[in-house]
Amino acid sequence: MDAELTDRDLCRVRLRFLDLLKSFFQDEPDADRLSRWRGIFAALGGERINQRLDTAIQEFGKTLAARSLQEIKDEYHALFVDPYSKQLLPLNAAYYIDGKSFGPSLARFREILKQGQLVKESTFTEPEDSLAIMLDALITLIHEEKKGTMETRHIQDQLLQQFLIPTTKQINERISKNAEAEFYHKCIDFLDAYLELEQGLFESEAETIH
Repeated sequence: MDAELTDRDLCRVRLRFLDLLKSFFQDEPDADRLSRWRGIFAALGGERINQRLDTAIQEFGKTLAARSLQEIKDEYHALFVDPYSKQLLPLNAAYYIDGKSFGPSLARFREILKQGQLVKESTFTEPEDSLAIMLDALITLIHEEKKGTMETRHIQDQLLQQFLIPTTKQINERISKNAEAEFYHKCIDFLDAYLELEQGLFESEAETIH
């Protein structure tokens, strides 16, 4: 029973982080979301998880406190909306894995969705392998695990190792060269640091099994 409670608690913590991270990329931020972010980071500032993630949280918290809603909206528009922007930043996995937006990796990702019996919500207009949808897929799989469907662990691992982690690292490398994208650079760096923690969870689990 104790192990089961521990697993459920871990799922709950993962879901809180991933819901937060998805909210940075799902659509343009508004005043309510900005207020929520500030409240969460005020609480997170006192937590100690690991050096990499703690630093990313602290750096993002400082940037979040210093930015107005309009400044964040302007950056979001330049990076993710305006097709003529020189700062435009693709967020779909195939762009980074295959070098084109609709490459073979998109078909592989769709197969993972099929394995997990996941269907893209109609509210998402981006390709299935876009960052927000990949995070949403991981969230859904963790919800299934929380309900006792442990078969999703293998699918979660595939999603992380083959798509989310490599894509995020390449996005982070690309956005780090854009001096005008400080807010979303800190977002991506926070995501990158968190996914390293996710990777560690699966690696520890694999070592325990062997």
